[in-house]
Amino acid sequence: MRSITPLVFAYLRVVGAAIVLNAIVHDREPLTRRDAWRLAGFAMLAIVINQTFFLTGLALTSAHVAAILITILPLFVLGISIAMGRERATASKIVGIAVAAAGALLVVAGEGFEGTGKSLLGDLLIIGNSFAYGLYLVVSKPMMARLSARRVIARMFALASLMMLPIAAWPLAHENWVAIPPRAWIGLALVIAGPTVGAYLLNAWALRHADSSLVAGYTYLQPVITAVLAALYLGEVMRPMVIAAALMIFAGVYLASRVGGR
Repeated sequence: MRSITPLVFAYLRVVGAAIVLNAIVHDREPLTRRDAWRLAGFAMLAIVINQTFFLTGLALTSAHVAAILITILPLFVLGISIAMGRERATASKIVGIAVAAAGALLVVAGEGFEGTGKSLLGDLLIIGNSFAYGLYLVVSKPMMARLSARRVIARMFALASLMMLPIAAWPLAHENWVAIPPRAWIGLALVIAGPTVGAYLLNAWALRHADSSLVAGYTYLQPVITAVLAALYLGEVMRPMVIAAALMIFAGVYLASRVGGR
């Protein structure tokens, strides 16, 4: 991310994943027109908006702050599910959403007072990324249960590589390609293999066998892992306000997602 422009990094990540996924997935059965349009919508939410907002936001804010803000994803999933009538609104869910939202606002406010304009914008992009991916998790579950998850993901990335081209065209044309070091290319390859191809396939498989809110709930592992790695490799230090906000988000999501809450 320090050697490649965020939008270029995002586009290369999507194109690389599209090539790998469509090379290993050999299901070429045609889709109905309705399913094709749905896939285009999923690609826009889960890949185009998700990758563009996340990588641009990550370039502007701290890694540990981005990981903490991602934990509001289950709240978006829950709120969307309630709005669509797929889950029942209860008192604990409403209170949990409110507490976690307050925690997210505390992070954003902290960036506004203690950080920079860039970090504030980065935080808002991360929140937008979480909303787009949460909407995708809810609306895509019926198709994931009906069709092959690998087939859906492979086609989503193929569509996204075309849909992102107008967004990435200018940065691609102005990227200083000769200045990109070998280490950055290796990092890009690892991102394509692990957090993209591997993660999206595993996520799609999980959606086929579990509730969207449960799948989203595993995002709580991310800030713990990220905070440790960011401290070790990037020298990042968590401010007290960020720690307090993280605890509020975790508590809110616990209240909202606990079984049998009223």
